[in-house]
Order: sequence, then C-alpha cells, then structure tokens
Amino acid sequence: MSSRSRNALLLVTLLGVVCPACAQSPDLPAPRSEAEATGRAVADAPNGVCHTGSQRVEHVGCVDEELAFSPDALASCRNSGAHECDELCQKGDTPACTSLALVHQLALETAPNTTYAARLFDKACAAGDGAACNDLGVLHGKGLGFPVDYDRAEALYTVACDRGSVMGCANLATSRTWGDHPPDAVGRAVLAVTDACVSAAQPRACAALGAMQAKGSGVPRDEKVAASTMDRGCTGGDASACEQLGRAYLQGDGVVPNDDLAMRLFRKACDSARSDACTDLATMYCMGRGMPRDVERSAALFRQACEAGDESACRAKGCSGAIAP
Repeated sequence: MSSRSRNALLLVTLLGVVCPACAQSPDLPAPRSEAEATGRAVADAPNGVCHTGSQRVEHVGCVDEELAFSPDALASCRNSGAHECDELCQKGDTPACTSLALVHQLALETAPNTTYAARLFDKACAAGDGAACNDLGVLHGKGLGFPVDYDRAEALYTVACDRGSVMGCANLATSRTWGDHPPDAVGRAVLAVTDACVSAAQPRACAALGAMQAKGSGVPRDEKVAASTMDRGCTGGDASACEQLGRAYLQGDGVVPNDDLAMRLFRKACDSARSDACTDLATMYCMGRGMPRDVERSAALFRQACEAGDESACRAKGCSGAIAP
C-alpha cells in the first residue's frame, strides 16, 4: 500500500473511531474566531488533562464527575487539617468523615489512601450521609479499593438518592440505559434529577438529565430537548454538559450542525481538563473542522488525552502517525 493510501486510511479510521460525524459538511462556513482573525494562538488544555471521567474543580484539582461533596465542608476540613477533621469525624460529624475521606481519596495535602477513604465513606454512609453512600458506590462501580461491583454501586446510589443526594440519583439514573419502564427506585431518581435541573438549575443534574433524554433512558427520547437541557447544564458550569452539547452540534443531534460552536464547546470543556473533550477538540484540529487543520496541535492533544487514559485518543494514534511514547 502506498504512503498516500496509508495516510488516507488512517484518517478514515480516525474519523470513524473518534468522530463519526466528521464526514458531514456544514451548510455554511464556520465564522473565524477572534484568535484566528488576529493570528493569536489559543492555549490548548491550559489546566492539563484529567483522568477519564474527571474534570477540574477550582481549588481542588481533578475530581471524578460522579463524586458528591460539599465544597464548603471539604474546604473547612482542609483548612483545619486532617488531624482536627478526624477528631470531628470520631465525634460523629458525618460531613467531616466524608470530607476527610475525599482528602485521602483525592490526595489533598496527604498521600492517596483509597482503603482508608472507603472506610470513612462507609462509616458516614452508615450514619446517614447520602453523599458518602454515593461516593462509596463510585468506588465499588469503578473498582477503586474493591473489585468492580455494579450491583453494589447501584444499591449504594439508591440509598444515597433516598437520602437526598442528587448526585446519587443522577448516578443511579445514568448507571445503565433503563428504557421506558425503569424500576421504581430508578423512576424516583429520574424525578429527583429532573426537579434538580428544572427547578433548582443544578448543572450536574442537567448534564445527567440531558444524557437520559438523548438516549431515551427513563424518559422519552428527544434529542432537541436533550440539547436544550445540556445547554442549561453547560451554562451553569458543568463541563460534561458542554462536551455532550458539542457532540450534538457536531453531529446535528437535535440542533442545526455548527462546527464552530462545537469547537468552542469542546474547548470550554477541555479547559476544564476533560479528556473526552480534549480528544474531540484534537479530532477537529485533525479534520480541519471549525478551524484550519493543525496536525501538530491535534497530535499534542491526542497525546495528552491518551496519557490521561482516554482510549479513543490512544486509538487515534495522533493525527498522522503513532503517538510517541
């Protein structure tokens, strides 16, 4: 096979694996961004790239998107120190136990200790803290400190949801595609997530609800409504909602295809260090969609996302050629 044929095959493979909609052409040319018009380069992934499924939280760092915590309680625990936070936990302060568990799980001012974090989550969950039940479920669902156990994770998400954790409800509702007639517990979770998004405008709830609407999981499938819901979540600051909305604009799912807007949404989510968004942005650089084609920037982003554990970025092997080790 000739070098030209191999390059063409690589791009076709990349197109199908990372960006199924990249063969589409927008009806109108995308407007140039300010950076393109002035010749100024925009820094890619200025906050680095978090491990798959995580995004950057200000003053904390990379945090798994499924974890639930109180920023104020976590900040208080970190400011007082692990020793004082542990004393509060021992005295029955369950939010202190949950925050201390996160300090160890996320390695904040201490060495990572998932085993100890799991014990603290278990203690706080048993004492009635829904956030702790959710976070313990995340550990079981992802095999962190335990063998992977999806059933146990869903059981803990159910407890968390019943105890008022919106994140627990969101994790339960999105743990699998439930169809039109989910179990009663999942139905309650769907209602809680819907209320949290519509009534309280909680960004993470809107991201979860948008994903459910796009799939028809627990709610009727409606891509147009899903895009509107994800826009609400993205505007509220949830990076996963921005990434999902970017894909909707790239593929025309419920919206008019718009490469320029998709690129801007991917960049916004990538700026929050989401590996999947950085992979999508790298694909757009590679394909020259929404911006001039830039193989070098594409390959650099693919490499960063791959090192963060994004399998799609690893399969892409850069925009042309293999990712250097």
